[in-house]
Amino acid sequence: MTSKEASSSGGGDGQYTVSIVRGDNVVDRVTKAIELVGGVGRFVKKGDKVLVKVNLVDGSPYETGETVHPETVRTIVKMAKAAGASQVLAGDAITSWDMTLYDAVAAIVREEGGEWVNLDRSPRAEVTVKNPVFFEKLKVAKELVECDVLINAGVLKTHHIVGATVAVKNMYGVLDMQDRMNYHHLDRIEEVIVDLNLVKPASLIVVDGGYSTHHQPAFEVHKMDLAMAGDNAVLVDAVAAKVMGADPKALRYLRWAEERGLGSADIEKHRILGLTIEEAFRKKTVNNVDFVNRESRNVKIVNGGACTGCYGRLSTMLLQHHDINSAKAKLYVLMGPQAKQPAPMEEGAACILCGNCLAPTFYNNLKGTFVPGCPPSLEDFKQALGKYLAPRKRLSRREWQKILKKMEKRGFKGPHGPPPFLPPRPRGEGGHAPPS
Repeated sequence: MTSKEASSSGGGDGQYTVSIVRGDNVVDRVTKAIELVGGVGRFVKKGDKVLVKVNLVDGSPYETGETVHPETVRTIVKMAKAAGASQVLAGDAITSWDMTLYDAVAAIVREEGGEWVNLDRSPRAEVTVKNPVFFEKLKVAKELVECDVLINAGVLKTHHIVGATVAVKNMYGVLDMQDRMNYHHLDRIEEVIVDLNLVKPASLIVVDGGYSTHHQPAFEVHKMDLAMAGDNAVLVDAVAAKVMGADPKALRYLRWAEERGLGSADIEKHRILGLTIEEAFRKKTVNNVDFVNRESRNVKIVNGGACTGCYGRLSTMLLQHHDINSAKAKLYVLMGPQAKQPAPMEEGAACILCGNCLAPTFYNNLKGTFVPGCPPSLEDFKQALGKYLAPRKRLSRREWQKILKKMEKRGFKGPHGPPPFLPPRPRGEGGHAPPS
């Protein structure tokens, strides 16, 4: 790894830096955040080839909190060109049939002298990952391997599986669609995002925090008016998690990244410039646990300090495969070492105890269906839920075949297997709630 590939050791004193700026103007706050960590010129030198990995997932409008503002992309590209970059590529994997946002960002990139790239369609480069969490070989967009400097442009979101999708998870977009679906199917999302960052750690991270939301299902959006920048993706994600009201220590991928030398999630040991985390925080950004507890009449998840191995994976399994309003009596799903059963339990109520930290013993007096493991097997948890909940309705085969045909016409290879489950949505809403 060269100095151009990553600022993995932070500044000269070994500290990493993260800046947090609030303001009404997108360009002004992004510019100030980048300047506080040394400016783009600290990372980009004359003649460098730069890749800006932008989070434009699903082409959702900026106000949903899911995507980077087009003017944020313009600001980064313009700064990289001014620093002397010989080439600036900006892109993401296109995952929507609505090209409105992608086309707008592509036009802006070209206006500023850069090049737009659909990373889903790029030629693949097979790379060997040193000291991986799980995957020794990965196929990534060739632009990632060929760039001198990687700039990671993410957003401020919690995530249904990994806990947060800010910087580290943003690199998932350098995989093609088939591989992205495969890693989901393998239940290895947390592992592969760390391995992707081992391939090429970002030199500069820019976070467009105009809004925060939860990625899948997105059911609450908060107006934050923030921009963040940093020189280490692990620290940026830890700070962003705190800004969203999440516990960085509960995010398994951050520990794995630290163990492999990708950075530090120990916020107290590093520099936070601009706003403090307490000043930046406005309201807790919701997650799957909040969704279940808000939308289900009888199912309640009791999270007592669980990591994402339980509160991410298991709550996602619950939402994707089961009807959370089909329980005929109260069902408590306990996860995390501090989780406690309600006392007294309602008549007919049941309890599922998730993971080894909730193994029933004489001393804790926990009672219920125990699902062992650290983390528990998704199949075992699914079987435990099946005792109390009906399965979620799937798309009909006819509906699924129509979707597959449209995918094939656009050059996408459709997934194998039965039709997927209908996505969970908030009661009475079509998806995103208005910003609060």
